[in-house]
Amino acid sequence: MSVSARIDSTPEQTWSVAADLTRFDEWLVLHEAWRSPIPPEITHGTTFTSVVSVKGFRNRITWRVESYDEPSAMSISGDGVGGVRIALALGIRPVDSGSEVRIDADVRGKPVFGPVGMAIGRAVRGELRRSITNLSALIG
Repeated sequence: MSVSARIDSTPEQTWSVAADLTRFDEWLVLHEAWRSPIPPEITHGTTFTSVVSVKGFRNRITWRVESYDEPSAMSISGDGVGGVRIALALGIRPVDSGSEVRIDADVRGKPVFGPVGMAIGRAVRGELRRSITNLSALIG
């Protein structure tokens, strides 16, 4: 699933907040808490652990940075309890005098299969929309 929106800030300004792991709790609705030290530097292969929450379902996820291209793109993937796998991708590109922010999410695994998975998918999409709204308010 994917959501995107225009934000009234430069890609560099947007990136400085959106890609800063220490600020995830300020805007990323899916992020509940850190379960490992936050890495001081992010590069391909960096790992960290957090708790992700969707509709009351909490899962501890061990993340790995798959790509990091400042100030335009970052992707992370993670494995959680019970075989849950999550991938998140953040993209930022210049649009007029602002930025377009896009967040792609993919949630897989037995616990999110069937009707439960469809409900979680709808919830994740809504939470990604709220996340972009939060990010815009934080920057603007």
